[in-house]
Amino acid sequence: MKIITEDTPNYDFTPREKDILPLLVRGLKNEDIANILYISVSTVKANLTSIFEKLGVDNRTQAAAKILAENLIPHRDSEQP
Repeated sequence: MKIITEDTPNYDFTPREKDILPLLVRGLKNEDIANILYISVSTVKANLTSIFEKLGVDNRTQAAAKILAENLIPHRDSEQP
């Protein structure tokens, strides 16, 4: 369980954006994300644009780095197999 403190940033991600965050961090392509989530590639692109704006970044690499640095998703080693 993630503990939210006053220092934890709140980017107000939508549920779909929260679904995309860990897939983005894994380095998946838009097509792969779309297939996993059963959505269109254009929907993935629109959500990524929104994620980038909320995070204040310009690209996937910066987004992934910020997501990891700010612990915005659970660590993989804490996930159940």
